[in-house]
Amino acid sequence: MNVLVTGAGGYIGRVVARDLITYKHRVRAVDMRPMTDELQDTQTFDLNDYETLHKTVKGMDGIAHLAWPMHPYENYMPAEHSDLGAGVGILYHLLKTAVDCGVKRFVFQSTINITASDWDRWRLTEDALPRPGLGGYTLGKTLAEEVCRAFAREHDITVAVLRVGGVYTLEESGYEFAAPDQHGIPSSCVERRDIAQAYHLALTRDLPRRFEIFHIFHTRPGDRFPTSKARDILGFEPKYNFENLYLRR
Repeated sequence: MNVLVTGAGGYIGRVVARDLITYKHRVRAVDMRPMTDELQDTQTFDLNDYETLHKTVKGMDGIAHLAWPMHPYENYMPAEHSDLGAGVGILYHLLKTAVDCGVKRFVFQSTINITASDWDRWRLTEDALPRPGLGGYTLGKTLAEEVCRAFAREHDITVAVLRVGGVYTLEESGYEFAAPDQHGIPSSCVERRDIAQAYHLALTRDLPRRFEIFHIFHTRPGDRFPTSKARDILGFEPKYNFENLYLRR
C-alpha cells in the first residue's frame, strides 16, 4: 500500500514511518522538520500549504496522520500552529484532499486525554463520550474526531481513530523525555513500535464500519482502557507490555 505519513519527523511519527516500511508499505513521509535517513521518499513542507499538500497526496492509498501542532519548533515556524487552527484545520483539508484524490483509508491519532472527565471510573471503553473542556489540545482532538466521523459518514472513505496515552520507548536511543519512569499509570502507556503495528493494522484490516475508534495501549491485568476491540477487529497484539515497563524501571 502507498501510505502518506504526516509528522514523520516527530517522536512517534518517525517510528511509525520506519516500521510501516518493514510491513512492506511504500511510505511517503512528510514533516516541516528534517526526517531520518531511513526514509527514502520524504517531503519537507508546512502542512498549512494546501496546494503542496494536494500534490503530495496524489497516488496514495492510505494516510497515517500523526502531525499535530504541539508547539513551534526552533527554526521551523508553521504559518499556523494552534490546536484549532492548524490541528483541526489541517485535518479537514487533508481529509478533503484524500477524498478528492480517491484515498480509501485514513488513520488519525487521537488521545485518551479527551475522556479525562470520566477518569473517576476505572475502566473506560471506546464508547466513553469525550467532555474535553476548553483546553486547546483536548478540545482540538475531540473536534478532530468529529471531523473524521463526518467525512466517513458523507464520503467513501474509511477512517480509524487511534486513542493513545503516554508513549514510551524501550529502544536504546530516542528516549527524548519519554522514559518509562515518567508515566505513573502504566495502564495508559504504549510503546512506539506497538503504535506502528496498530497503524499497519488499521490501514489494512477490514473494519465493521467506515468510522471506528480503537484504544491502543499495552495490556496488563485489570486494563483501565481495554484493548479488546483493537484485538478482536484489528488483531492488535502489543509486543512491549507492562512487564517490559517495570523491568526497564
